[in-house]
Amino acid sequence: MRKMSYAVAAMAVLLIAMVYGSLFLTAAGGRDREGWIDYIEKICEERKICPELVEALIEAESSWDPYATNGTCIGLMQIDQVYHRQRMQKLGVTDLTDPYENILVGADFLEELFWEYEDPAAVLMYYNAGRSDRYGLGAWQDGSLSEYAERILERSAELERAHGK
Repeated sequence: MRKMSYAVAAMAVLLIAMVYGSLFLTAAGGRDREGWIDYIEKICEERKICPELVEALIEAESSWDPYATNGTCIGLMQIDQVYHRQRMQKLGVTDLTDPYENILVGADFLEELFWEYEDPAAVLMYYNAGRSDRYGLGAWQDGSLSEYAERILERSAELERAHGK
């Protein structure tokens, strides 16, 4: 019986530590996100990109988790480390889990896409699915709008309204 009460007490302590640890990490992440948003605004102004579009894209891609991965895609903006190797070298980026480096690569890629395609829907569809005829640029050229692009454009507009734009 005594062993069981120790086990229950240990589980309770562990649960409390997990809850408070989670709250601490959430609060810390909130402070970090403010710095990331400031950086997004700065880098987007330099590149003439809507910062709210980048914020919405980050929400969709990683839910603001700098350590998110999906195959070879890493970080806030889910940068493909294979596809963007030359871009990373050009920008001096070595760590895609670093939010600032990740955002720099993502913004640089978006700037290139905006120069080529201009339309935010086309840019987002290419960003998400390349030239795919189903979800990417091919679909946009055929007059389709992917759910991905639509969701990000709607969220971007919400964020712009929230920021008084």
